[in-house]
Amino acid sequence: MAFDFETILIPSITGLASGIVSAVLTYFGTRSKIRLDLSAEYDKELRASRLEVYKELWKLLKPLARYSRESPITYLVVKKTSEDMRDWYFDRGGIYLSRASRDPYFKMKQAMQVIIDDTTLAERSDEPLSGPEIEVVLKKGTALRKSLADDIGTRRGSFV
Repeated sequence: MAFDFETILIPSITGLASGIVSAVLTYFGTRSKIRLDLSAEYDKELRASRLEVYKELWKLLKPLARYSRESPITYLVVKKTSEDMRDWYFDRGGIYLSRASRDPYFKMKQAMQVIIDDTTLAERSDEPLSGPEIEVVLKKGTALRKSLADDIGTRRGSFV
């Protein structure tokens, strides 16, 4: 009985090549799935953390509500809210602000700073504010709240 190399060698090489290709594909497929799973878990944890700190910021914006305010908006209210937002940013939530929400956050802070830097308003710190400066703050507050809600998906239907 003679060995026929074609009968033995070709199937062996084919089997070996198939095994190698299968192993490589399994490796990359498993690696991709692990990365996807880790990414999904990270996104889930980030969203949960954002939800927690965004709720805190949301409450801080309450004194600057457009409707049904607890009290009139004064220089002191704007200044205190700005300081509370600063503390929130550095102590708790700034690291969680998305790129999309950073811009509205800082635009609101800039609008508030215009009021804070106005010495004539500071002299009348207990008087209710009116005019374009406060209107800008209210609009920026609305934009910030919208951006926060968009980040955590609370204003759209469930994707499940």
